[in-house]
Amino acid sequence: MQVRVNVKRIGRRKNAIETRPYEIGEVRDVGELIAAFVTAEVARFNERATAGETALRYLTNAEIADAAMVGKIGFGADYNGQVQDLTAAIENARQSFEDGIYRIFINGDEVGGALDTPITLRENDEITFVRLTMLAGRMW
Repeated sequence: MQVRVNVKRIGRRKNAIETRPYEIGEVRDVGELIAAFVTAEVARFNERATAGETALRYLTNAEIADAAMVGKIGFGADYNGQVQDLTAAIENARQSFEDGIYRIFINGDEVGGALDTPITLRENDEITFVRLTMLAGRMW
């Protein structure tokens, strides 16, 4: 099934969020949704790590300017070359969701806070993962 995922481009002022098509299998609950996305991303990361990309891609002037706004200009290369453990990555993502580190929205509606919350996805649904930032300080 194809869904649309909202992705934020770091450092962009205009069009900061773009929608990308994403292919996932059937999911019945939040835990399966998280596992489907983590599995796809770990596979993509491990493919790059094992490919041994020796040539770095070039950066355009616009990409350099965007990265400079964030404070780090880099090529996105993984010099370690280590592959990630899928089971550990899924467990980490599930634990982070339960701990409230990020929220999931489907078509603008927030998904419940439990991993066993049932969901119904249809073709071309819009999914947004929002990472929350913890602020330090105290109430006056």
